[in-house]
Amino acid sequence: MGIKDNLSKALQWRLKRWCFKINTRRALWKRSKRLSHVRFVGITGSAGKTMTKDLAVSVLSQRWRARGNHAGLNYLDDMAKLILSLRGDEQFCVVELAINKPGEIDKRIALVRPEIVAFTVVGRDHIKNYGSVEGIAKEKAKAIEALPDHGVAVLNMDDPLVHEAGKSLERRKLWFGSSAEADLRLISCESTYPDPLTLEIEYQGVRRRFATSLHGTHLAVPALAAIGIGLAADLSLDQCIEGICAAQTTDGRMQIASAPDGIDFIRDDFKAPHWSFQMALDYLDNAKAKRKVAVIGTLSDYSLSASKLYPKVARKALTAADLVVFVGPHALRALKARTEGNAHALHGFTETEDADRFLHEHLKSGDLVLLKGSNRADHLVRLFLSRTRTVNCWSQSCGWNRFCDACPRLDQVPPVKLTHSRETLSDRHDVDVQSDTGGAHGVAAKDSSSWLVVGLGNEGDDYTGTPHNAGFDAIDRLASDMDAQWSRNEEGNICEIWLADKKLYLFKAHGLINRTGPAVHEVCRHLSIPASHVLVIHDDADLRIGDVRFKAKGSDGGHKGLRSVLSSLENDGFMPRIRIGVRFDQNEDSEARSIVLERFTELHQPALSEAFGKVLPMLEGHITESHNHQP
Repeated sequence: MGIKDNLSKALQWRLKRWCFKINTRRALWKRSKRLSHVRFVGITGSAGKTMTKDLAVSVLSQRWRARGNHAGLNYLDDMAKLILSLRGDEQFCVVELAINKPGEIDKRIALVRPEIVAFTVVGRDHIKNYGSVEGIAKEKAKAIEALPDHGVAVLNMDDPLVHEAGKSLERRKLWFGSSAEADLRLISCESTYPDPLTLEIEYQGVRRRFATSLHGTHLAVPALAAIGIGLAADLSLDQCIEGICAAQTTDGRMQIASAPDGIDFIRDDFKAPHWSFQMALDYLDNAKAKRKVAVIGTLSDYSLSASKLYPKVARKALTAADLVVFVGPHALRALKARTEGNAHALHGFTETEDADRFLHEHLKSGDLVLLKGSNRADHLVRLFLSRTRTVNCWSQSCGWNRFCDACPRLDQVPPVKLTHSRETLSDRHDVDVQSDTGGAHGVAAKDSSSWLVVGLGNEGDDYTGTPHNAGFDAIDRLASDMDAQWSRNEEGNICEIWLADKKLYLFKAHGLINRTGPAVHEVCRHLSIPASHVLVIHDDADLRIGDVRFKAKGSDGGHKGLRSVLSSLENDGFMPRIRIGVRFDQNEDSEARSIVLERFTELHQPALSEAFGKVLPMLEGHITESHNHQP
């Protein structure tokens, strides 16, 4: 990145901060001078804030004009923009009071100054910043402690930490929950798919039973909180219930979405704190469906290491679902839970696009699919959207926290690669194309004696001679030593050699290194080569230049190209690879990501040439040994 780019980013950041400060000051002034007639409602808690906010707006709208913050946007800047957008004819404004680190909620409270505050539950969200759930509860309790003398706190009596926070509060309190002491008492709640959440409640001796549009018994908390807000605002119980029944499920929060091909999705894909995961899983477990599928993305707020957590979660998911698919950077860790008995039911993909292809091949009409992930990290909604439209953006790291159906990138057509030939592998007369009759991703089930040797690298002159292209360079040397001729097709460049009496296909994929996996998958499918007969040659920034090592299996080690291949072939890291060292004296202390695109110099060529010369005998040794160990 050049000086101009850095300067431009710095200026944009400063401009953004300046606009943020100006908006906040303008919102404070408008809140004080122009909106004194608007009653503000605040909602805090570790879960259910957005759902409670949407339900509360629907409840209050039964009698008054009410607004709420858009979607789940609850940062201070979002709140300022909401206040600035109020026209002045609103009677109520409902705002989420979120926390990320100590002290942040103070500014939100000062800006909103709510007269009614609902406190839902206390979980482990952001626990690293607060040290304990008690610390989280104390921070969130500031919202009810800041209520004016005429204010009302709507509190969940079933949550011990919320109950503790509200016991000594000297304000009017409206308790809700299943306790007999609650003002708004939950008598019963039922929610078994496909039937919606049905509640029976009691308030001041009056009982009502009604069906909502929600799904999941745990959503009784936001429903009761919203009714409590309505009662605190002097609505009748029946008016509150009418508002709940008129409300629609909030996007990405236990939302049932049906695809035209007869597959129903439970979209719980906005947040995925580990402490709340079991609630969605219980709903899937109790659902009435032909087959149940759990698609799990990135989890948050957990105490275990990722390598221990994801296999644990996988084993839990397998008790509730017939098919479990993990997606994201930790997906392959989940595959540690595989056994001979469940290997067909547990799958993992680091790339969302690979998971989408797998699901298109395996989902059937009548399936019920739970999407549980963190939207900012995973954007799992694309797995649903792709069933009705073309999805052209499969980015894993865009950083946007809004759902993809509102993003213009979703429909942007990627640039078309220009090739010398439009020939595909299936068009070639010397390739035996098999039908998709077995194996993951349609790889033919038969045991092929051929091997696919993949060299990893980036296509294009900008990457020639860089450490990240060591796999390309090594496989070029192999082809040259064996007098093989390259042919070009839609997946990449490929040629054939014979080694240890075995046919080997040497392959270099088109495009960038971190998207190698899908191309490798296609080649394997067309050539009927099983994942067990794929070997990868790649650069390794942990090894010094000239050093070459063989590794039979293991994790991707942070190499995104290798990660893409492991994900596409879904082999849990059981892939032989030849690692070529690319670290030299000048970058001895540099991070791997900073050296892989620095060009080699003439001084490095002798060591590189020596390293590439070691690849052929190392490859031959592995092919021979594999053949000798075949049953």
